[in-house]
Amino acid sequence: MNEAFEQLTALAFDRAALSEANAAIARVRETIEKETGSATSYEVALPGVDVFGFLTTRTLPKLVYFLDCRGERPPRTPHTFISLFAPEGLYFIEAGAMVMALAAPLGLTPAELVRRYGAMGTGDPKLLGI
Repeated sequence: MNEAFEQLTALAFDRAALSEANAAIARVRETIEKETGSATSYEVALPGVDVFGFLTTRTLPKLVYFLDCRGERPPRTPHTFISLFAPEGLYFIEAGAMVMALAAPLGLTPAELVRRYGAMGTGDPKLLGI
């Protein structure tokens, strides 16, 4: 797809064919539950174009809100993993790692992410002149 996608999928700790998605998600969930006591799959289906824009403007705010509501703060999110659906397969990525990978090029820290997108977040700063 593009460089952002390649960097993100390099973080994957596991992968599966799309045709095996349900069984693969259950398998990963079970593995993480054994290690941490609970596990949640946060599922993201990538669009065909502007992957980085989609991930940073649509996915990142919602994911940070979701994690904050569950009491998990990036970069450490041991109970949540991303099930990333792409045309060539399913990638499993630790949620905190994905948040940090998306935030880095934007220059956002974990604290700033929570300030903007957490449960008590203020949202993105308003643009001047708008």
